Amino acid sequence: MKHIALALTLALLSGCAAMSDDSDTSMPANTPGAGAIKPTNGKEAQMLIAQSQTSGDIDAMVYAYTQALAFREFDTTDIYLNIARLERQRNNNSRAEQAYRNVLQKDKNQQQAKEGLALLLIDMKRHNEAETLLKEVIAADAARLGQAAATPENCVTDSSSPWRSYNGLGLLADMMEQGSAARAYYQCALQVQPGLAMLHTNLGFSYYLQGEYPQAERAMLRAVNQQPEYERGWSNLGLLYYRWGRHSEALMALRKIMPQAEALNDLGYIAMMEGEYEIAQSFFQRAIDASPRYYPKAVENLNQAKTMQSASNR
Repeated sequence: MKHIALALTLALLSGCAAMSDDSDTSMPANTPGAGAIKPTNGKEAQMLIAQSQTSGDIDAMVYAYTQALAFREFDTTDIYLNIARLERQRNNNSRAEQAYRNVLQKDKNQQQAKEGLALLLIDMKRHNEAETLLKEVIAADAARLGQAAATPENCVTDSSSPWRSYNGLGLLADMMEQGSAARAYYQCALQVQPGLAMLHTNLGFSYYLQGEYPQAERAMLRAVNQQPEYERGWSNLGLLYYRWGRHSEALMALRKIMPQAEALNDLGYIAMMEGEYEIAQSFFQRAIDASPRYYPKAVENLNQAKTMQSASNR
């Protein structure tokens, strides 16, 4: 489903990215579509970077930053971090990983690269490596703040603390069905970013996973109250209300981010996945009736629900 993602949100340094099939881990010497300009000195390289940023062309920016690596005027750490960020946007996860590792090869304690790499590894389903790196990041932050040990239940943070790392560890803990630890990590992240709707939503979804619906509702309502346009917050709230048996409120939550027909179709899909085929068919039919024109997806879902109900009755 487009809106019912049923997932926690991982805040990456450069935004979420899908897995890439790109297996080339070397830094590209050229980038298709970036142009043929090759700088001969640092000033020209800086001009190329500025021009690529103005254009907004990601391929051109990767090319420009890669060319800048040849000149001493540039901090290679900054260059590789920018390349990693852009490669994430291009879904070139292997190249992003290599860029982060190039930074860490120069300085194994570069925390921004370590955190960025860890969050990337979560997307790449390499959870054990990610967890190790994230714990190193929060341990370093604890040491910076004079804390002997970094624990999710007793974290000490300030405005510079790595909230993305705490959020990532919360996500991993929820994946391992360690709900108490996950919520403690989210609370640590919220100490740093108390107004971030995504973190409140993750906390609420963690409560939801444990069947603690009132706590989940409170956290999710905080999220949408702080950021009324936050789609993930409303979709997760709709899911929560549906599972809680509060169908009319589920519909109202989804209506915040989509038309009536789509909201009814999404609720029907949830019901169908729950094996509640008659309820699903009712929602799908209401979606068809509410749509101002032919709604093929709702019709398809209605037929699928009927087929699944017939199969379950055999």
